[in-house]
Amino acid sequence: MGDAGPTPESWMPPKAPRALPMGKANMYPRGEGHAVSVSLPTWDSVIGLSRKEPWVLDTLEWSYPRFYINKPVRDLSAAVLRRLQITDESVACMVFSSATAARQCVETLRTASSETLSILEVVRFTMPLEPNAGEKDPNWANFTAVLLPSDQWKAAMGFWRDTGTGLSSRHAEFCLEQFDYLDSESDSSKPEYQTRAQKTYHSQSLQSFARVKLASASLQEVQFFIAKLATSEKPGQPPVRSEDVFLYPNGMNAIYGLSKCLSSLQVNSKVAAYGWLYPETVEVLRRCPFGEVLTYKDGTEEELDHLESILKSGQRIHALFCELPSNIKLSSPNLQRIRSLADTYGFIVGCDDTVAGYVNIDALPYVDVMMSSLTKTFSGASNVTGGSLVINPSSRYHEKLHAALSSQYEIIYFPLDMDTLRQNCQNTVWRIKQCNQNTIPLVDLLKAHPSIEQVNHPSISPTATHYESVMRKDGGYGNVLSIIFHRPDSAEHFYNTANVCKGSSFGTNFTLAIPYVQLANYWNRDKVPKYGVPQHIIRISVGLEDSLQLVKTVDAALKEVEKFEAGGGSLLN
Repeated sequence: MGDAGPTPESWMPPKAPRALPMGKANMYPRGEGHAVSVSLPTWDSVIGLSRKEPWVLDTLEWSYPRFYINKPVRDLSAAVLRRLQITDESVACMVFSSATAARQCVETLRTASSETLSILEVVRFTMPLEPNAGEKDPNWANFTAVLLPSDQWKAAMGFWRDTGTGLSSRHAEFCLEQFDYLDSESDSSKPEYQTRAQKTYHSQSLQSFARVKLASASLQEVQFFIAKLATSEKPGQPPVRSEDVFLYPNGMNAIYGLSKCLSSLQVNSKVAAYGWLYPETVEVLRRCPFGEVLTYKDGTEEELDHLESILKSGQRIHALFCELPSNIKLSSPNLQRIRSLADTYGFIVGCDDTVAGYVNIDALPYVDVMMSSLTKTFSGASNVTGGSLVINPSSRYHEKLHAALSSQYEIIYFPLDMDTLRQNCQNTVWRIKQCNQNTIPLVDLLKAHPSIEQVNHPSISPTATHYESVMRKDGGYGNVLSIIFHRPDSAEHFYNTANVCKGSSFGTNFTLAIPYVQLANYWNRDKVPKYGVPQHIIRISVGLEDSLQLVKTVDAALKEVEKFEAGGGSLLN
């Protein structure tokens, strides 16, 4: 598993990259469902999505599921409202696989509101006569709905986005298939939310459950594979066990799970966010009951000096979160120094390795927990989300972390999603190495172009030595880079004319570009440039297309920039 070479299978993109019309799902093969990226072919369309403008939203086939409620999930919410005979448009519905998450959403809304909300209910939909009665397996037809005022939808979406606890589109489809077999009951036991199943079970329904149960075996297979990938090649390091791998529905949910775990171990403690982290990671830390979140957004040695000085003064932090490398700046923290500080002052180190992955780096010995989004290169196919936590078997906190995570862990990763991830990751080692190779010629092309001020990539970063210190023997520098043009309007022109897939996510089997700040930091776009993240920075995730064709495509876009600049720089050209 993981080493398969190239095959003529349908997941391979065309040899030459190409952009798709606005709103189309960024995925191969075309026409399949559950895409995690949507085509945003122009700069304005990215801004339109961030601003939730109808001219963009009305075109979307699918979009990244933490930021957008895809159609199967909307359909399930609508079915809930119909069943409960709620026709008032001032009432909205959000669905979760976990009743615990639904109650956390309600508590978040209740705490944030300065007044009593007109409606805030948790309604559980469960099967009265479960086909697998007496077994330990969860009944995947069961789900939980939150009824809330429509004017609280933005706040509820903030919880959905930051925690990654929402129901997946595959899971929603399954719940819809079984919906007529479910009873409902609210936490408040109000009679209007108590309904009885409209149908009783028959053999065809049992077959659907058998299919889901068969897919459940994928969890152990993926755990075993990740444990194998994560095991250090350094002498004396023990192998990672499958039991040390915790799987979650998406990467942000894994970070949320770790944050809840750490904050429960030491309530009101301080936690440090070191380096330029993905925005929702910091939001998750702030959602959990830490006493204070210390932010070191530049990720410099000077900031580590400051952290060390406050630790020497007697202050303590419970944990430090970092990324290696950073999602957009592609800089790498000095993990050896962080490990030394952690050993001296007794804090836990959590690192997100999503951009590079275990195939490229061997950083687990320097951290206590590694966080990963499996949605990205691990999957590659852009049709499923996933996340993982891996506990370092050599960590002094191993037993404590394992016990705490296990006590809070819920199996909410829908088996058909897990099975899709299992299928996608079969050839992840080959794909990552191929993408590594495809990226270097693009880095060389871009850094030599006079219109470009800066190219960010671990291979040429000022922090390259930090990255290289944890590279595997056969590892590479990854397939994610970012570029900063001298002129913001040139960046916009490049994005508009580049004939590659454009949209959210990264690590897909096909090349994918996005003006990062306009999507991830749009509402704070004036605040981020001082941290080396200008509004016109473009992230490029390099795919499996033919390398020569890819270079040719990007070079053609650069030539359009040259014409644009020579012609006076009018975006109307």
